[in-house]
Amino acid sequence: MNIEFNNQDSRLGYLNDKMDDLLEGINSSYGQVLFDELMIRLHRTISDFNEEITLLTEEVKGNSDKRAEILHTLMEGEDPSPADEQEDTVEDSGGIDSEVMSEWEKRLEGLN
Repeated sequence: MNIEFNNQDSRLGYLNDKMDDLLEGINSSYGQVLFDELMIRLHRTISDFNEEITLLTEEVKGNSDKRAEILHTLMEGEDPSPADEQEDTVEDSGGIDSEVMSEWEKRLEGLN
């Protein structure tokens, strides 16, 4: 059997054939109902998976873009973020004290 995974109808046909093979031994009164429920759940699972993968790839791309922007500004010798964002970063990081931040700043300055 030739399956074209790029074609949705071909994939659905393949899955339907496989499900029919699996359900062949089940009582005919429950067969179609069970098959329909399995197909509904399978579609829902695939849809949820696609949504999660889309969100994850968008998040990874966003993080990558932010990282590239910060690296670019650091290489240019500029401050990587405005003062407002720096305050938010310190608050979000659990209140890192100024000594730790100054050590990191010294290390970053030493790289230039």
